[in-house]
Amino acid sequence: MNEDREKALQELSDLGQEQEKERILEEHRIDTWWDGLSEKEREDAFYSVCKRIYQSEIKDRGTYRWALYDVFNFGGNMYVQGMDCGFMALHNAISDGEDYRAMRGINRLEVIDGTGRLCVRYLDKDERVRYNLQDDDKTLKVFVDKVTMFNIDDL
Repeated sequence: MNEDREKALQELSDLGQEQEKERILEEHRIDTWWDGLSEKEREDAFYSVCKRIYQSEIKDRGTYRWALYDVFNFGGNMYVQGMDCGFMALHNAISDGEDYRAMRGINRLEVIDGTGRLCVRYLDKDERVRYNLQDDDKTLKVFVDKVTMFNIDDL
């Protein structure tokens, strides 16, 4: 039984190495293709991709799959390639950033656990929520800060 397990683990390791080799070769092929484009072709490719990312991530606020399948019109084979080239990480970062941007306008802070609401705090007009990650991003601190408001007529 142990021998079968070792054989299966070796085959899995070999498969992983082969997949990594194929990924590197594909990345080289794509970089070579890019380097062979004229400046105008690179500009057009850049514009086309950014336009679609903006549509899927900012306008539609869609999922990773939405972007690949409905905006870019790719088939299922692009799911892993999108991860390999960093698009999934970019999608998640954009989504998190958009959520953070939207949070700047909140007027109520709630802390909830499995037993219910632990804290509810309505913000005054001159208060804003700010957060800070500490302890190697293991601790979230939330601050309610006063914001100095200026009236343009007073300046």
